Amino acid sequence: MVFHRVNQFAGHTKLAMMYEQKPSSSPAINSVWRAFVEEPDIYTDPANEFWGLAFTRHSDATLRAELIGPSLQPRVLESIQGDNYWGVEFRSHVVIDGASKQSILGETVELAVDGDFFEFLGRQYSIPEYEGLEAFVGRLLDDGAIVSRDDVGRSLAGDIGGYSPRSWQRHIRWVTGLSRKQIEQLERARAAFFLLQSGYSASSAAAAAGYADQAHMSRSLRLLRSETPAQIIARHVAD
Repeated sequence: MVFHRVNQFAGHTKLAMMYEQKPSSSPAINSVWRAFVEEPDIYTDPANEFWGLAFTRHSDATLRAELIGPSLQPRVLESIQGDNYWGVEFRSHVVIDGASKQSILGETVELAVDGDFFEFLGRQYSIPEYEGLEAFVGRLLDDGAIVSRDDVGRSLAGDIGGYSPRSWQRHIRWVTGLSRKQIEQLERARAAFFLLQSGYSASSAAAAAGYADQAHMSRSLRLLRSETPAQIIARHVAD
């Protein structure tokens, strides 16, 4: 796998961070990722419907663990030179045992760390390394610390049998912390971003992603990613 040097803030790209993200074969995981900071800076993390766990090894070898909630607006994050970051991004239909995702919407919650261990919802776990993240998620599932609500996953994929539309709306919001419409907006913005990165023109990307028009796509990308189509295209050309 190839590391990509990325750092985006206000539409600019700097060679400040080595970053890698890859999808997972686990039905509970959207992706796993890691990063190493070469230069301190700030960057934006786009809004998304996922929640996850993130770990940091500081330059002095101390460790940090965080629970990251889904978000409806971009978050500005600060990177510290010499820090290593890695984590897992869970699918939206995965439930946290004993916690509401609505309560952590847009939040990053620091978890207690004791040496190489961290506390997750009253249970203590050894902090996994990047290569062990998928096995670690398997353990969380086996322990019941997280639960995959496959019915909601199927519903978000288009299978809406078994409940009335209103019941599905309530059920999806309870499981994901977001409404179906909000998730669809996030998915559409992500699709438009990848189309623009792939060389589509703004008008073609808007049509392919399902927006009413180019202006609608531009508003969505500014709101959810703090970027305009022109900035995304310019970065693609520069890369």
